[in-house]
Amino acid sequence: MKRYIGISLMLLGLWGCTAAPVKELPENVTLSEPQSRMGSTVRLVDAVTFERQGAVKQSPATCVSLNVDNSEVTLSDSSASFVGSYTGTYYDIESSRKEGGGATLQHADEESGVVVAKGVTEYTSGGLMPIGHAARYKLLVAPMPGKTVVQFKDIEYAQKSTGYMENTGFQRLGTWWGSGVMDAYAAMEQQADKLLDCIYSESLVGE
Repeated sequence: MKRYIGISLMLLGLWGCTAAPVKELPENVTLSEPQSRMGSTVRLVDAVTFERQGAVKQSPATCVSLNVDNSEVTLSDSSASFVGSYTGTYYDIESSRKEGGGATLQHADEESGVVVAKGVTEYTSGGLMPIGHAARYKLLVAPMPGKTVVQFKDIEYAQKSTGYMENTGFQRLGTWWGSGVMDAYAAMEQQADKLLDCIYSESLVGE
């Protein structure tokens, strides 16, 4: 049983290192120039941009305050765990720390409606063994004539628990499978939809 526990922890940690690239991403994802990572050619995600047509009805700053969260993220690992050399007993020693947090709104221009904020969202990736991740980002909301643009930049991700491997924290989101990039994209899309639904709603108060 102890052997199987160790193997499971190993697989959980190694998942985050999987460097095989995701070949196709949506057209609204802007990528960096190709670079080498663990023997594969991958790219970093520079920006993810969403937009919706129509005239703004609610304050973008208010909608960001209501819908974007920038809470601390708890990251953990069991890298200090070990099997006793004499007893054969497995000692599961988990450590954790918090990263991020702080104010959500960074800038809000009342005249133009442009808002700059910081946010974080959580997502899971993987098949039989879903793994929890967090993505943090800088968020730009820009009302334009006839439409509103929501753009995520400086996107970083972290695996919330890395099993027996040391949890090295946040790093730039890229096109390798271990980042869960498509699941991160889906989480950002959901966040953008919530913001745009608010901005185009007739009332912020439900009836």
